[in-house]
Amino acid sequence: MNLGYIRISTQKQKDNTSLENQESKIRDYCSLHDIHLDNVFHEIDSGGNDDRIVFSKMKELIDCGHISTIIIFKLDRLSRSMLGGLQFIDFCKKNNVRVISISDNIDTNDGGKSELLLNILLSIATEEKRMIKERCGYGREIKWKNRELPYGKLSFGYKRNKNGTITPNSDSKIVQYIFRKWNQLLKRNMTKTKRTQYMLKCLNKLGYTYYGNPFKGHHLKQILQNKFYCGIITWKNEEQKGRYDTLISNRLYNQIQKSF
Repeated sequence: MNLGYIRISTQKQKDNTSLENQESKIRDYCSLHDIHLDNVFHEIDSGGNDDRIVFSKMKELIDCGHISTIIIFKLDRLSRSMLGGLQFIDFCKKNNVRVISISDNIDTNDGGKSELLLNILLSIATEEKRMIKERCGYGREIKWKNRELPYGKLSFGYKRNKNGTITPNSDSKIVQYIFRKWNQLLKRNMTKTKRTQYMLKCLNKLGYTYYGNPFKGHHLKQILQNKFYCGIITWKNEEQKGRYDTLISNRLYNQIQKSF
């Protein structure tokens, strides 16, 4: 089967990358080069998502040997990153599938003419990835020196504002409740299992959720053992005081750690 694949990120995407324009270019190319086009797969999803539905279906068909040729308008329709697109082409070549990228003048069946271009593009993509990684690493070092969080993911109960600052969000009251309640329960003669079960029952009764889902035991442990809530950030096995509002005191945090 000779298959066309076209993709846009959103319905609002227009101009020369619209679905209509891509399909028109592919059909014109196939007509000009006497290629019978059996089908055209349409997809509206981000090129950064390698698990997108139509793209995954196409890979399954390749694996099963049902596709002989894939025609695309441009390499970036396969993946947001050049490296991702080239890796897909390599996957196709290993499965004896011909790949034609019209705009990039690539045809893996042209007797090796495209091979040089693909190797050059792969070298560029690999170097680009290395430089991005290097820049990201340098940026994290700067943030760490400024006592800022050097990574993106935040702990439950915090949000990152448009100006980059970190502040408590509406879930912060849940975190504070968990620490206070757990500390109160330490004064009772309860096993850790009983204490956890009681806490979960209280949280559910109050309607408190963990990112919209019911709290589970491991969520409680993650929160209660997280130094971030008392102002300590950790990176590369190092610790320091962060620049943001804390939810609990160091004293309360240390007191609770004795129960684990």
